[in-house]
Amino acid sequence: MSCEKILITGFSGAGKTSFLKEIEFQAPDSDWDFQDLDQLIMKSRGKGHKDLASVIEAHGWEKFRLWERQELEGWLKQEGKGVLALGGGTLTEALLELYQPIRTIQILYVHAPFEACWERLTSGNSEERPLIKLGKERLYQIYLERQKIFNRISLRAENLSENDLKKAVSTLIKRMNIYRSVTY
Repeated sequence: MSCEKILITGFSGAGKTSFLKEIEFQAPDSDWDFQDLDQLIMKSRGKGHKDLASVIEAHGWEKFRLWERQELEGWLKQEGKGVLALGGGTLTEALLELYQPIRTIQILYVHAPFEACWERLTSGNSEERPLIKLGKERLYQIYLERQKIFNRISLRAENLSENDLKKAVSTLIKRMNIYRSVTY
């Protein structure tokens, strides 16, 4: 498979960032760029804010979604191969239709049941998770809406335990050739 960019998508709390970190851990000598879209936004737009939730609170969801799109487009235009973990709401119907046919871009859907996502979102430092302020019922409705988009993605990792995550990442690394390019 000739792939230059991998976009990791899934609902908030599904494990996208964990998947990204595991790829980076298993391919330490790779010449691929590993990034998290939320961190790119914090770096470029988060000055004076302690976390993503405070950025969204200060500027609103509409502005945040615009910044997500701009950062994503900028990252895709960069030279070289890379893996980017998207935010849970980044991938829209329009973006899926735009990027899915491009052969050099692979979209990986990390799936977890809603209850698992909710548990992850509300454990630990949940202040950094802006969506939980909407409440469990509303978040479940958003989860169902986004499943319609996510279910159109063929490359997927389903409800991964820690061992499953390691195996899935190992398989992906081999499939996508996420190794250091060797020049002779």
